[in-house]
Amino acid sequence: MKTNTTQKLFPRKILTEVIPYLDKPGIILLVGARQTGKTSIMYLMMETLREKGVDKDKIHYFDLEDLAMLDVFNGGIKEFTAYLKASGVDIDAANYIFVDEIQYMENPANFLKLIADHQKNFKMIVSGSSTLEIRRKFSDSLAGRKTVFELYPLDFSETLLFKGEDKLLDALMKSDMRHMDPDGSVSDLPSRFFMDDLARHFNEYLIYGGYPGAVLEADYTAKAVYLTDIYNSYVKKDIKDIMRIDNITGFNNLLKALALQTGNLVNLNELSTTVKIARNTLERYLFLLENTFIIKMVSPYSRNPRKEISKMQKVFFIDTGLRNIILRNTAHPDDRPDSGALAENGVLSNIIKNISVLQEIHFWRTISKNEVDFIIMEGSEATPVEVKYSSFSRPGIPSGIREFQKDHPAKHSFVLTKDYFGKNGNTIFMPALLC
Repeated sequence: MKTNTTQKLFPRKILTEVIPYLDKPGIILLVGARQTGKTSIMYLMMETLREKGVDKDKIHYFDLEDLAMLDVFNGGIKEFTAYLKASGVDIDAANYIFVDEIQYMENPANFLKLIADHQKNFKMIVSGSSTLEIRRKFSDSLAGRKTVFELYPLDFSETLLFKGEDKLLDALMKSDMRHMDPDGSVSDLPSRFFMDDLARHFNEYLIYGGYPGAVLEADYTAKAVYLTDIYNSYVKKDIKDIMRIDNITGFNNLLKALALQTGNLVNLNELSTTVKIARNTLERYLFLLENTFIIKMVSPYSRNPRKEISKMQKVFFIDTGLRNIILRNTAHPDDRPDSGALAENGVLSNIIKNISVLQEIHFWRTISKNEVDFIIMEGSEATPVEVKYSSFSRPGIPSGIREFQKDHPAKHSFVLTKDYFGKNGNTIFMPALLC
């Protein structure tokens, strides 16, 4: 029952969302790809409990990659409580039980249900690396008994936190889309004075992404090696083994094809022909990749099916670093033909890591090919966001936003540029790194 770590821990944003649930009934479930920091979040939660005065003997951590520990859990609740008793734990007292990689259990849903129903003094905090595997093993019996939190790789602001760039982080957080006053002046944003340093870090974020291990590596070659290992061990091995993928060549070809068409509409029939995979198999692979936190399929915003695309989706990668490793291209954004698509993917990646439970993200495109990269929905309010990763000389509103506003008036819209700050009516121009 390990309860400490020598690794430096950083307070991720999600921690503020999870901590309040430590004092509420029900199971806390953290899900996310491998190497995104689920274990670190658990350690920070344990540290928080100790700071609140919870006795360390009431806080217990178990890693189910430990086969001996996995056997204890698979033995059922009686075996588990017997183990705790043998370890000197007072099972009648309030205890916090942290369980890493819960998906390795044979029947985690039944185990957790029995704990929730019969051992109400146990607060269970569990993690899993695959929503698909968890869905397969978790039945509806846990409905109402659990709260699920999704953990992604770092967003751009968190990469600055991990690098110790406190001054840049402070300037960013006072200037980004979520914290700035849309009615205020962009000339007052503090990030304007640190753009060279912020842009340097943002370019690195676009190239190597937000996996914590890659962010903490100082050497660029080491970053690429780290990401290659994630790709080989997680994408090629874990997903293949857990999800029983038989056509390995087709699956790898699909990943490369998706990386090449990032930000584009996905025509399933064309893609099926390109990668030589049957359409039903292709749909299963896409579902698998989305539910293992590799890609994000973005659906269209449509209120007028006669004028607007309402079915075809766009594909993006959750992490741009992983996308670039699949393409074997870690060139600087200024030196590559896909810089626009890369910036758009980086913006999408950052937005989904900060979107609230009341918000949704879509794109908008008409049959006549007017389009807006992203539409952020909150209730009935739509905010258009267009990525124009180039240098502007004046705030000219893109035609897509103008056309969108004709049928869907919005309070504000954003044009995310390379380095330009400006305003034109209710359209705000700001660097993409402030997304």
